[in-house]
Amino acid sequence: MMLNVSEIINTVKKLIEVKIQMAKNDIQEELSGIITRIAILSMVVIISVFILLFASIALAFYFAELTYSNSLGFLYVGLIYVAFLILLYIVKDSVGIQKAVHEGISKFLLFSRKTNKNNDQ
Repeated sequence: MMLNVSEIINTVKKLIEVKIQMAKNDIQEELSGIITRIAILSMVVIISVFILLFASIALAFYFAELTYSNSLGFLYVGLIYVAFLILLYIVKDSVGIQKAVHEGISKFLLFSRKTNKNNDQ
């Protein structure tokens, strides 16, 4: 009788250890996926900033050619950015925009989790 109880206890201990290891692996896999997506998003943001920078410079020089003044060309581009800033300030409290941004970020960062759950079913 004692032998069976000790075997049951050992089996339960091993089962718990396996479950803990599986949970650790799942957490590590999920964290790795999130970090990878954040790294990719960071690279996309950096490249987008460079594109925006060079496009802004090109647009400023285009406006400079139209106005025959470098100062006015860069001023017009600066005014465009000020207009975007004012627009963003006006709509910053919009619940719809906040919800859309939140959902977009959540889908991007947690995409594999939802995909894996759908594949498991």
